Amino acid sequence: MPDWLFSSGDCVLERDFGSFDRLQFAHGSTSAYVEEQQILPGIGLFRSEADANSRFCIEVNGGEPGGGRLILGSILASRGVLGFEGTDDRVWRDDGRFYAISPVQRRVRYEIDAERGWRLAAIRLESEALDILGPDGVPDVVRDVLEGRRDDLAEMTPIAGALRAASHALLRSHYDGPMQTIFRQAKVLELLGMQLQALGDGGSAQALGAGELARVRLARDRLLAKLRDPPDLDALARDVGLSAKRLNRGFRELYGTTVFNYLRDARLDAARAALEGGSELSLKRLAWELGYTQTSNFITAFRKRFGVSPGVYRAGAPGLQLRAEYEP
Repeated sequence: MPDWLFSSGDCVLERDFGSFDRLQFAHGSTSAYVEEQQILPGIGLFRSEADANSRFCIEVNGGEPGGGRLILGSILASRGVLGFEGTDDRVWRDDGRFYAISPVQRRVRYEIDAERGWRLAAIRLESEALDILGPDGVPDVVRDVLEGRRDDLAEMTPIAGALRAASHALLRSHYDGPMQTIFRQAKVLELLGMQLQALGDGGSAQALGAGELARVRLARDRLLAKLRDPPDLDALARDVGLSAKRLNRGFRELYGTTVFNYLRDARLDAARAALEGGSELSLKRLAWELGYTQTSNFITAFRKRFGVSPGVYRAGAPGLQLRAEYEP
């Protein structure tokens, strides 16, 4: 199996994963884990999370030749750099990126600045996966990688809302034992279908100029600062000097969704973070703080996004529950 290296500052932890293993790390303000699990023949799941205000690096060897390998990942929080040996670094400065790499005989490096935490759900495909997916049921680029005809794939695009929600579900399961296995198999296949579609689409968003993208990021910051009482689309666009149409296009390019959907997801992500952090606010008060005038609307939106009600999530939210195996 590939060997992994996790580092923060001058502290380094190395690990060889088996068919199911979990690397846990704590040093200073950094508390994180990386987990690998075999789901089906040729299909594996990586999960990784870290507390907010963490800075660290994860490196992994891509494995030996003899078969294709494809990593399809959903970066759900943080900013950083994805380094793929032999290609240019991919830099992301905003939460929410979908990426695809073919790492056979190439080292992969994730440099992570987790100001608001780090969350990753990624699927590893190997050649055996074609027996399940079928050679004609995947994009040509996927078939070329898995059949060993291509080893230089490195793409990163904004992540769509549905793909983001399916990825979140794999990080927070409220099942145990055999039911958790069934749940993860189903969710991995659901996520994989979305990832293959995203990869096959090839990123069709129209590009904006660097100055316009800077204004889009400014609009996003102002939106996040006013979750309870945000400006409407036209007012926000005027505030940053863009047309409403151009602002929405920029949000699609950077964040994979519209301004309205980004606001909805940001509110629900803030609610999830508050519940995980042990907030003592009532659900009614929490809903109000995040801009919901009706608690029932908040509960319905939360359940649709995360699969459970906020009350159930609060009761079962374990946080990271990290017990460090390496803590200098």
